[in-house]
Amino acid sequence: MLLDIICFSFLVALIRGGRIKEFPKFHKIYLLVVTVVLQAFAVFFPLQGGIFISIAYVFILAFLLFNREFEDIRIFLVGWLLNAIAIWTNGGKMPIDPEQAKKLPYDLEPVINGTNFKHSILTESSNFPFLTDVIYMPSIIPRIISIGDIFIMLGAFLLVQRLMNKPISLIQLREGKSYATKK
Repeated sequence: MLLDIICFSFLVALIRGGRIKEFPKFHKIYLLVVTVVLQAFAVFFPLQGGIFISIAYVFILAFLLFNREFEDIRIFLVGWLLNAIAIWTNGGKMPIDPEQAKKLPYDLEPVINGTNFKHSILTESSNFPFLTDVIYMPSIIPRIISIGDIFIMLGAFLLVQRLMNKPISLIQLREGKSYATKK
């Protein structure tokens, strides 16, 4: 989902003179590996995909909490929370607006017939529809996103800036200080 955002983030960091000098010291990185494995299971077992995705979200939460000292991880956490509410209250799948989804160049039949491991159709009975995938995002990889996805994309962008030793602090920007933290 974030491949184009991550590539764009690296491009911006390179333009800003960033280089990878030292990888940030993240705690419990193995939690991300477990998350990837669980999401792979969701792809291979789509009927139980909601269960695997829900469990993966718990492991993502643990990773984010262990690394919350990083500002960009806290932004990720906000997006995670918003998406988790939408997913967990809708049977382990993110509802997607069918009208917006028609704009995508993808086959929607698995979503419509309920065999998609990650998405379901947004209906009148969907919980928290304002937190679901309802925003069309035209880009290199067009998609329908949620409010939570916007926070996750912002967190990813800021995290890449940190990885490239060009961190951007939104807190310092808000306070009118220098945009880059000095570490």
